[in-house]
Amino acid sequence: MQNCNIMSSIKDRVEAQRFIKNLSGVSKFIISKNSRAIGLSRQTYQNKLDSLRERKIITSFTININPKIRPNNLKYVMLEIKTNPKEPQLMKELLKIPQLRMLDGIIGEFSLFALFIFRSPEEYYDILNTIDKIMAKSYFKKYQIIDTIKVFKTNGISLEKLDVIVKIEVEDSKKIDLNQIARKYTNMKYNPERFPYLVMEIETPHAIVIIESKGKMKLTGLRKATEAPRVIEEVLKKIRDAGIKVVNATITSQKIDEIDEFILEILREGQGFKPISTYEIKNILKEQHDIEISQSTIHNRIKKLETNNVILNHTIKFCPKKIGFKGKYLLRIKPKDPSKYNNLALKLVKKKEITELFRIGEQYGLFAIVRVKEIELYGKFIKKLYESEEIEDTFTNFILDELKPYTNFLVF
Repeated sequence: MQNCNIMSSIKDRVEAQRFIKNLSGVSKFIISKNSRAIGLSRQTYQNKLDSLRERKIITSFTININPKIRPNNLKYVMLEIKTNPKEPQLMKELLKIPQLRMLDGIIGEFSLFALFIFRSPEEYYDILNTIDKIMAKSYFKKYQIIDTIKVFKTNGISLEKLDVIVKIEVEDSKKIDLNQIARKYTNMKYNPERFPYLVMEIETPHAIVIIESKGKMKLTGLRKATEAPRVIEEVLKKIRDAGIKVVNATITSQKIDEIDEFILEILREGQGFKPISTYEIKNILKEQHDIEISQSTIHNRIKKLETNNVILNHTIKFCPKKIGFKGKYLLRIKPKDPSKYNNLALKLVKKKEITELFRIGEQYGLFAIVRVKEIELYGKFIKKLYESEEIEDTFTNFILDELKPYTNFLVF
């Protein structure tokens, strides 16, 4: 009987993981589309979602935002704090800071670990002053700030998979005839009934190119930004050789304005169990920011933020332990060759257990957040790291308690 209960628990966890994977995507959640994707009726899907919510396995919809957006890259800052159980007020004060994304109780010299995300250097220095005042009242008054130099991976999403978006203009502002291109090049994939885009593969430098009839072209799989112009030039030559007159091609940027920032914040922090509608966003913008724009404008802005990789994905906040992720660790990594930090990081982002990876300016210059489903799997994970013969040393902190969860990572 006990074995049956264990099996039932495992089955529940696997199903919950399956649902959370299904709830994460590049576009906004639509119940009819998501239910079809896992072969359930809309009503059955809704019932299972309600059950996950009632058991507090999932909490609210959210988004993950690309740290590389302009005009200011998002700034990730970590804080390690020495405290004791007799000063809970310190934790309460930290939790009031809106830029705080994660707060964990850890084992080690420091007992708290915090992650902050700031929209600008000005915001960072302003909040830093607040943090200093909070820490001045603490018993030990011992803490250290860790600035991140580069973000390689966030919430399980690698930022090294560079995507470039190009806007193509053709003669007389006509749509691009994808059939015409597909007839010219038989090695290109085009099946408008299943996928209304043309897909081509460029060998050197390697890239996958996806073209829309409206003139939008996406380059994915690039290893570095400097490869984009060569790929674009080759693709445009193929389009012209197919008889289509290209007038202009421009790379679109990840630039956002103040209204975009407000929309991103609403999508990240203002959603409940039901995804927020453009009507609700419209009302929030009016009531909180005195901004009046139409629902269609909001919709178009969100689509642009998705297309330009500002919104990395739409996803859900959940409880990792309830779906089988029992271990969370903070891992510092020191390579044998200090000149190989970047090369090592590009290998580490491929490891599914690493959900966050940063370059920091310390002796252990790579900082990772690692998730495992079973505690004993962490030992195996570390052993495999050393087998690469590129790592000289590591230092680990075990997370005792997730005081403010940051848990909308890609489930594996």
